[in-house]
Amino acid sequence: MTALARHELGLAAGPTLALFHGNGDSGLCWPGAARRWGTAYRVCGVDARGHGASPRFAAAEVDRAGEVFADDAERTLEDLAADGSPVVAVGHSLGAASLTAVLARRADLLAGAVLIDPPWDTPLVLGPRPEVGAERVGLIRGYQADPDAALAGLRERQPDWAPDECEAWVEAKMHLDLALMASGNGRPATPWPELVRDIRTPTLVLTGDDEGCLVGPATRELLSGCANPAVTVEVVAGADHYVRQTREAAFHAVVDPWLADRF
Repeated sequence: MTALARHELGLAAGPTLALFHGNGDSGLCWPGAARRWGTAYRVCGVDARGHGASPRFAAAEVDRAGEVFADDAERTLEDLAADGSPVVAVGHSLGAASLTAVLARRADLLAGAVLIDPPWDTPLVLGPRPEVGAERVGLIRGYQADPDAALAGLRERQPDWAPDECEAWVEAKMHLDLALMASGNGRPATPWPELVRDIRTPTLVLTGDDEGCLVGPATRELLSGCANPAVTVEVVAGADHYVRQTREAAFHAVVDPWLADRF
C-alpha cells in the first residue's frame, strides 16, 4: 500500500482516473475536472510526496526526487488497479513526468494516460537546479505569508481560470516540503526521449501554443522523429502550461472522448 495521500473525487468504484498534479499543487487542484469526470468514473486525486497531506522527503531522497516520484506513482497505480478495474492516469507537468517514467517501464499497468504539458524540455533539463529552487521558495514563502494577496495575484495573471481552480492552487502552496522545492528537482534521471521511445500504452499529450509551454515546437519535432504510434500530441490554441485551467472547454473537448474510448 502506498503511503501517499489520496482524495476520492468521484464514484466509489468502477473505471478509475488517477490524477497526478504538477509541482507545488495537490491532488485537490482538479475541481473542474473532478466535477465533470466524477459522475462517470472513480476519480482519485493523488498528493505527490512533499505536497498536500503526503509524507515529506527524507534528506537523502531529495537529489533523486524524480525517481522517488515515479516509484510512488507506480505503487499508487498498482494499488488502484488491484481490484481489476481499468485505470487511466492523468498527469500535469511534474505528475506527467512521473507518469512518463512509469509508462516506459510498465506497459501492463494502465489502459491509457493523458499527459498535460509534461517537462519534455528541449534542450534537456536534468538534475537539481538550486537557483530555480531558491526563487521558487521565495515565491512560496510570499504566498504563505499573504494567501489573500496570492489569490488576487493569480486571478490577475490568469483571468480565464475558474474561481475554485485559483483557490485550490493557492491552498496547495500552504502545504509544501520547502526542502524539495529548494532543490529545483523532480524530473526523472533518464532523458525523456529515451523514456518516450519505450511507451506502449495509448498516451495523449496535451500542450498549448503559449511560448512558456514545455512541449514546444522543438520538442514536438523531436517527438515526430521518435515515431512512436502510442503517443499522440494535441496543441490547444490559446492555452499556456496550465492547459486545462486556461482553456477548459477546449481541453475537455479533446480529452473526454479519448478517455471514453479507453474504458
